[in-house]
Amino acid sequence: MRFLVGVAKKFATGRTSLGALLQTGFSNVLIQGLYAVSGIISARALGPSGRGMLAAIIMWPQFLSYLLTIGIPASSVYNVRRDPAHRSTYAAAAMAISAIMGSVAVLLGYLVIPYSLRTYPPAVVHMALLVVFLAPVALLTLSLTELARSSGIFGYYNFFRVAQPASVCVALFLIWKLGGLTYWSGALVYLLAGIPFTVWNILWIRSHFRPSFKGGARPVRSLLNYGVRVWGADLLGTVANQVDRVFVVSMLQPHDMGLYVVAQSAAGLMGVFPNAMAAVLMPRAAGHSVQEIVTLTGRALRVAFAGLLLIALCLFFAGGFLLNLVYGSRFDGAFLVLRILLAEGVLDGLTLVSSQAFLAAGIPGIVTFLQGCGLLTAVPLLLWMVPRWGLQGAAYALLISTACRLTFVLVSFRTTLKMPPPGIILKQSDIRSLMGH
Repeated sequence: MRFLVGVAKKFATGRTSLGALLQTGFSNVLIQGLYAVSGIISARALGPSGRGMLAAIIMWPQFLSYLLTIGIPASSVYNVRRDPAHRSTYAAAAMAISAIMGSVAVLLGYLVIPYSLRTYPPAVVHMALLVVFLAPVALLTLSLTELARSSGIFGYYNFFRVAQPASVCVALFLIWKLGGLTYWSGALVYLLAGIPFTVWNILWIRSHFRPSFKGGARPVRSLLNYGVRVWGADLLGTVANQVDRVFVVSMLQPHDMGLYVVAQSAAGLMGVFPNAMAAVLMPRAAGHSVQEIVTLTGRALRVAFAGLLLIALCLFFAGGFLLNLVYGSRFDGAFLVLRILLAEGVLDGLTLVSSQAFLAAGIPGIVTFLQGCGLLTAVPLLLWMVPRWGLQGAAYALLISTACRLTFVLVSFRTTLKMPPPGIILKQSDIRSLMGH
C-alpha cells in the first residue's frame, strides 16, 4: 500500500522522472483513446468514403502547421531549460514567430490543396481551402504547449494536450446524436473545438512566463539559431510522418483513404510509450554530459521497447476483431494494413526515443539528416509501391523507410557521440532508477 501511495503522489505532482513519465504516459493513453473514439464516431457516421473526405480536409492545416514551425517548439524547450533567466523573451519570440509562420501556411495551402485533392469532389476542395485559415491557430497551439513542457510543470503541459482532443470528442458525439455529422461539420469540429483551450493556454503562458522582448536580442538569436537547425528535423520529420497520407490522398480514392486512416488510428496506439518517453527525456537530459544523456536515453529506450512490444502483440492478434467490433464490417480491409503498420510503429518508437539524445546534446543536425534519410527512401518507395499494391504498398514503403531511419540513428551514437548505442532489453536497474528519480 505504501508503494502505491508513493506512486500516486509522484503521478499527481509530475515533478520526478517517474511522476512526469506516469502523467505523460497516462495523458498519451487518454489522447489516443479520445482520438480513437472520435475516429470511431466519424467512421460509423460517414463510412469509408466520408471518413476519407474528412481526413483529406483536416490534413492540410495540421500538416502545414508542423511543416512551418521553424523548429521553435523544440528550441523553446531546449533554451528555456538551458537559460531560464530569459524565459520571457523566448516565450514572446516563440508566439510571434508562430503567428507569422501560420500566415505563411495559409498561403502555401492555397497553392497545394487544389492539386493534392484533384481526385475529390469540388465541395471537398473548397472546404479544405476554407479551413486552412485555421493553420495559424494550430501552429500557435503547438508552440504554446511546448512552452508549457519547457517549464517542467508536466501537469499543465498534459492538461493542455488532453483538453483539445477531449473537446473534439464531445462535440463530435453531440453533433452525431443530433443527426448533423457530415464531413464538413466534422472538419469544423476537429479544427475549432480546441480554440477555447488555446485561449486558456495563452493566459497561462502569460502569467507564468511574462512574455516580453525587453531581454534583448541575444535570447531571440539563441532561439532562432537552435530552431533553424532543428527545423530541418521537424520539417523532414513532418513530411516523413505524413508523406504516406499525402500520397494516399492524391493517388487513391476517398474509400481507400478512409481505410488507411482507420488503420493508422489503430496503429497510433503504438505511440503512447515512445511519445511519453520523448516528452520527458529531452528536457530532463538537456544540459547534461554526453555520457549522462546516453544513459538516460538508454533507460527510456528500454522501457519504451517493452511497452511497444506489448501493444503490438495485442493488436496483432486481436486487431481484426477489434476493427470489426468498433468500426463495423465496412472497414475490414484496414486489418492487413494495420499489421504492417504495427511493425513500423515499433521501429518508429525506437527511432523517436533514440533521437532525443542528439537533441539534448545540442546536435539537432543529426536528427535532421536522420529524417532526410527516411524521406529520401519513403518518397521513391511510395511512388513505386502505392500504384502497384495500393494501401499495403504505402504501409510497406513506410516500414522500409523507418527501418532506414532507425539504422542511421543507432550508427550515429558511435560516429557522433562516440559511444555505443544503448541496448533495448529492459533491466531491473531501469525500473529501480525510474522509481528513485
